[in-house]
Formats: sequence, structure tokens, C-alpha cells
Amino acid sequence: MVTQEFQAVVLAAGRGTRLPEVLGKTPKCLLPVGPYPLLWYPLNLLQTHNFQEVIIIVLESERSEIQLALEKTSLKMKLDFVSIPTDSDFGTADSLRYIHDKIQSDFLVLSCDIVSNVSLFPLINKFRQHDASFTALLFKSGFESDVTLPGPKTKHKPERDLIGIHPETRRLLFLASASDFEEVMSVNAHLLRKNGKMTIYSRMTDSHIYVMKKWVLEFLKQNENFSTLKGEFLPYFIKKQMAKASGHSTTNPVSDTQSELGLGTKQGDNIFDFIPQSNLEQQIFKTTLYNDNRTKPLYNGDLLRCYALEAPKEAIGVRVNTTLSFFAINQKLSSIWPILCGGLELPLVSPNAVVNSTQTKEIAVADNAKLSEKTSLNFSVFGPNCFINPKNIVNKSLIMAHAIVEEGCNIDNCIIGPKAVVKKGTKLKNCLVGANFIVEEGSQLEAKHLTHADGYMEIDIQ
Repeated sequence: MVTQEFQAVVLAAGRGTRLPEVLGKTPKCLLPVGPYPLLWYPLNLLQTHNFQEVIIIVLESERSEIQLALEKTSLKMKLDFVSIPTDSDFGTADSLRYIHDKIQSDFLVLSCDIVSNVSLFPLINKFRQHDASFTALLFKSGFESDVTLPGPKTKHKPERDLIGIHPETRRLLFLASASDFEEVMSVNAHLLRKNGKMTIYSRMTDSHIYVMKKWVLEFLKQNENFSTLKGEFLPYFIKKQMAKASGHSTTNPVSDTQSELGLGTKQGDNIFDFIPQSNLEQQIFKTTLYNDNRTKPLYNGDLLRCYALEAPKEAIGVRVNTTLSFFAINQKLSSIWPILCGGLELPLVSPNAVVNSTQTKEIAVADNAKLSEKTSLNFSVFGPNCFINPKNIVNKSLIMAHAIVEEGCNIDNCIIGPKAVVKKGTKLKNCLVGANFIVEEGSQLEAKHLTHADGYMEIDIQ
């Protein structure tokens, strides 16, 4: 049973620094994606894989709000919330280090911003097959390519990773951000000498879904200089595969049981001292007929092994970590919903919403939203507690939590932020309205980003 072999951790303490236009005071993990908060999607993914318990790392100041939001969903899992101090400057590695005592086995780590229907079993099986230290799931990028982001026209430059993979074994050999390089990318010659060849991908998306050995967390616990997983620890960790395990003894003086549990003497900065090596494992390595490159000893003698798995092309996988990806997933949600739900009959319109409009097409509606009669609502998402008055047209737009659209408005391809108000007779096209912002009555605007910096009044709707 996967759930007996692995624990699951969801990182939900991110501050959404790349989503400032739409956040307001909303926790990133509670941003609306259709009728559910963003955090619901990775949790539902784990639930469909029979996980019955998950550790969720949140900010202390957001814990109550997040708990209340999830209680209103259909999740049946036991949710173990762990709060980190709100005033802390924790990175993702810091957050994992913080829950060190709760992790008793190998574990999965998921970001709160992944929306996917992918099966996790192939990733887990890859981890098992090679007794890997770490496996990562990758998606094909480009989900947002045909979406027009509301606001002033700017040339969107997507953030890209450079991911190096051995084409035959699928060993993960290199990971870096493209922004770390200018025009030329340098690769260590030893990396190519040892592995022969490597394919570099620049259009694959790191899903931030990882499987890790428990000993990896033991190493992180002892090495507090790593603050983030993606930016700091993983590039170091992947590079260490190529290093010689100097000083590491395969005949550890502790017992096999202690070794398998990751116990015994460890030197804090030598990563190889944290890798359990039982006598049974050594015997298997010597006698196995399997060889992952046929010309060299098994795994090149590497004790630390990282692998990457590419999700099937038909799988949905979106990181909702920018305003563009947030808008894109909401705009396309109706068309992908049956696939995303994996056969579960989950409604796109919350039973707790009030929808009096008779002219709707492919809309998603969250809890306690109120959509009045005499409205035309198409291809749009309506967040919790928003209120759409009569005589409005809303098309290809996202109306966020507690926002109000007064009568006689026409809204096309827009984001209306949390607690924003669109006054009577307004016409908006390709506009991004910030949180708590009031759009003046009768405004006719196109491709604008409306925030308080423009001198408009701020309100707080209770």
C-alpha cells in the first residue's frame, strides 16, 4: 500500500509574491480555481491515490481561515496542519526542516499550487525501481500560450527551467533556472564524461511534486544553510550524484536495522554519511543482472540517485504561481473539468451558490456567490460571496471573492479582484481590477491595471 509506505506533505505557506495583482489579503492557497480553493486540488489528487492523512504546512496567521475553507469541501482526509511563524522568512527547505519530527518514512512533497489529474503511481514506481534518493515529476509547458492576460499589454517572458536528463536511464543530472545564465550555459565536463550524454530541456515544467527518501530530511536537518528546495538544495543535491562517496563506509558500524532507519553516526556536511547502506542492499547490488547503461557498473556506483519522470502528454498539469497561470486555469476550467475530476461527478456550480440567471454557458461558481436574473454569464468563474447584480454581461472573466458588480456593466476578459466594486454602467475589456478597488460609475476602460496607486478610493466590504 502506497499510503503505508509514504507520507504526504503539502507546502501551503507561500506568500504568492508573483500574484500580487490578485491576492489582496487572500492566502495564496485559497485563491479560487473554479468552485474550490487552490489548495483543494493537490489534496484531492492525494485522496484519489488513497492517502488518508496529509501534513499541510501553513502560516500561523492563515491557519484558521484555511481550515475553515477546507471544511466546506468534500475532502475526507485527516488534515494535520502545522503552522510556521508568520513573521518568519522560511523557504520551502526551512518548512520541511520544521516538520522533521513528523516524518517517519519516505515521503511525497507537493506544492499547494499544482492543479493536475496525473497518476502519481509511475513516479512512485520509478522511485522504488531504482531505490532512488529523489524523483521529480515534469509536465510539458505552454498551458497559458493562447490566453490574453488582462491589463496593459506587456511581453510576457515565462520563467523557464533548464533540466538535464540522461536519455536512456532518465537520471536527473542537471537542474537550474534559465535566468541564471545569459547567453551561454556551462556544464561540468565531469558530468558528461561520467554519463556520456545528456538531453537539456527548456520547455518542461517542474511540477514541484517530489518523492524523497527520509534520510534527505535528516541531511536537511543538519544543514540549515539551505533555505529553499528548488533554488538552493535541489541543484546541490543533483550535482552531488557525480561526487565520490569519500569517507562513506558500506559496512557501517551500526546495525542493519539502524542503518535502514537512517540512524547511526553522521557527519553534518557529508551527504553520503546520511545514506543508509545495509548488507542486504550491497548483496543485491553485486548480484543483480539489471544495469541501467549496460556498459558500466550498476548506477555508475552512485549511492545518491535522482530521477525525472515526464507526465503523459494528455495529462493536465498546471503550476498556478503567476497571475497568467491563475487566469488561464480559471478560463479553461470548464473544458477540462471532466478530465481533471477523473470520473468523479463534482459540480462546477456550488450547491450553496444562488444562480438566478437563465443565460449561462460553461461557468464555475463557488460557495455563497449570488448571480442575479437578467444577466448573461459565459465562460467565467465566480468566487465565493461575490455578487452579480441584474442587467450585466460577463464573458471570459474571473470575479473573485466578495467582489460586487453593479447593474448595467459589460465585463470581457477581465479579473475583478477580491472585494472590488464595479459601479453601474461600466464597460471593461482586458482589465485587471485590484483588491478593494472601486471602478467609478460609467467608466469605459480597456487594457488597464486598476490599483490604489492610481488614486482611487479603497473600501473594505465586510
